[in-house]
Amino acid sequence: MSEQVLYRKYRPRDFSEVVGQEQVTGAIKNAFKIGRVAHAYLFSGPRGVGKTSMARLIAKSLNCAAHPAGKAEVPCNACASCAAFNEGRASDVIEIDAASNRGIDDIRELRDGVRFVPTQGAYKTYIIDEVHQLTKEAFNALLKTLEEPPSHAVFILATTDPEKVPATIISRTQHYQFRRPRAEEIANRLSVVAKKDGVVLEPDAGRLIAFAAEGSFRDAESILGQVMAVQDKKITRAEAEEILGLPKREAAKQMFTLIAQKKSAEALALIQELSEAGYDLAYFGKLLMQYFRAALFLKTDANLKQFVISEMLADEYECIVANLPSFTAQELAAGVNIIFDNLQRFRKTPIPQLPLELAVIELIDGKKENSGPAPAIRKD
Repeated sequence: MSEQVLYRKYRPRDFSEVVGQEQVTGAIKNAFKIGRVAHAYLFSGPRGVGKTSMARLIAKSLNCAAHPAGKAEVPCNACASCAAFNEGRASDVIEIDAASNRGIDDIRELRDGVRFVPTQGAYKTYIIDEVHQLTKEAFNALLKTLEEPPSHAVFILATTDPEKVPATIISRTQHYQFRRPRAEEIANRLSVVAKKDGVVLEPDAGRLIAFAAEGSFRDAESILGQVMAVQDKKITRAEAEEILGLPKREAAKQMFTLIAQKKSAEALALIQELSEAGYDLAYFGKLLMQYFRAALFLKTDANLKQFVISEMLADEYECIVANLPSFTAQELAAGVNIIFDNLQRFRKTPIPQLPLELAVIELIDGKKENSGPAPAIRKD
């Protein structure tokens, strides 16, 4: 049998294991404590931040046999009901993917099934993922059920796009917004997961994977599993870069320095090296834009350092500080725009490295123009 993927293998077993969403877990735990669990919730936020994990925890807590019905502030994870949830065989939690079950017939089927009492626990929980993809007719059918739900049913709607959820649906739910976790929180979680699997994950390697995951715990754990499949004892920063095929972050440091020093030929040669090595140049462009953004923060106010160091490795932060005197705030702001504009061209370019080359030339030429003497003022 194939190995279970990490994000399923180490899915949170109680509310304390949900990382980075304290504002939500605190409210949900208190609702269980006082016995006021809502009949319908709406969880919104970026993908992979814990919305469906939280929904499953609610479903498990509602049916935990070690507590009065609906009052399991902390599921015991020992009773038969909790074991069924942990093993993915609980019959009283029904998960629906609205991306592929979005029509009125699918919601009618839900409405027919919701009338039947649970087979094992006290509650049936319906989790509708990506609920914003339901059709207008399906939303109208769901609305009726949310208005008059059976006492044994709890609905949890999850979405990455709450703006597309009708106001009439939102008004029948308790809406909680999940935030994008910080890279440090993701890296810490990866370290815990790796340790459980007997793997040593170096801090910089963990942060590198966290950066690549772009705020998604699920993506981060998937990437970690990919790296562990190749290097399963100790994972270093260099090994993570090599296994993932990411452009070496050392090259981003070098490029930022070359731009600061206005060395066009060396910068273009570096792009060619990265291209010939088969690296993802669009991703490299995003790294470079991150440098300019971080430098702009520091140039604007040194007190913004805390935000910079949370998104960069230590040696990268040092590189930015060393080159900061070479830029004005205006140049850095313009640099962010230049890189962003050129990144949009990667999908259409016939030459993979061309957008990055154009961005670098524009960045350096702009610095050359700005570094010249001020024009003389005519006195006519």
